[in-house]
Amino acid sequence: MAAELPPGWVVTETIEDVPNPNSGTPYGNTFFRRRTFICTDQNAQFVAASGDRGDCESQAQAMAQSRTQQQPYYQ
Repeated sequence: MAAELPPGWVVTETIEDVPNPNSGTPYGNTFFRRRTFICTDQNAQFVAASGDRGDCESQAQAMAQSRTQQQPYYQ
């Protein structure tokens, strides 16, 4: 189940090209692609990031609880 985030908080998915530390060896290309989920608040400020959407939402939920000092945050 997805975490319930405050109004205006958004989780977006990005694909990043990351330099491969094994570049120049027979073990890889010059870069690899990494999926990252980023959560921003209603003011477009960075809140959390992770390679797993559920983890990102959980981190953002913890930040929302911390900001509002409510355990747990619900609308």
